[in-house]
Amino acid sequence: MGIFNQLSSLVGNKPQTAPPEAEPAKKVLIVEDDKYLRDVYSELLRSEGFLVVTAENGVLGLQAVVSQKPDAVLLDLMMPLMDGKTMLHQMRAMEGFKRTPVLILTNAGDSDLMRETQSDNANAFLIKANITPDEIVKRIKTFI
Repeated sequence: MGIFNQLSSLVGNKPQTAPPEAEPAKKVLIVEDDKYLRDVYSELLRSEGFLVVTAENGVLGLQAVVSQKPDAVLLDLMMPLMDGKTMLHQMRAMEGFKRTPVLILTNAGDSDLMRETQSDNANAFLIKANITPDEIVKRIKTFI
């Protein structure tokens, strides 16, 4: 048997395996009324391989939770139409979203507000002035 036949038989006997499937990208919903911050966080998370959905207030954020089913939510507290605390409370009341990680990102560092929000099962309470965008990404990665 010639070398070509030997190589062909080796290749022909090799089991066929499917290429490994890439894990689908995780989806993060950013609910932030400040367009500049919403865009900065969106670009940063996209550059880290996340799918990103945005909303500018709690009403639209709640709609996006239901329609997009994000893997995590980055949520501002102080917004028009519906604030983040109300959105979080309503989200946690819906079946299917009781365990979705929610990271509160706000400038309101009031300790009473922090306790109230954590009682609605926020996974993290981050103060905008005290955290870098890279740290936000790291925190999100710890939850999803």
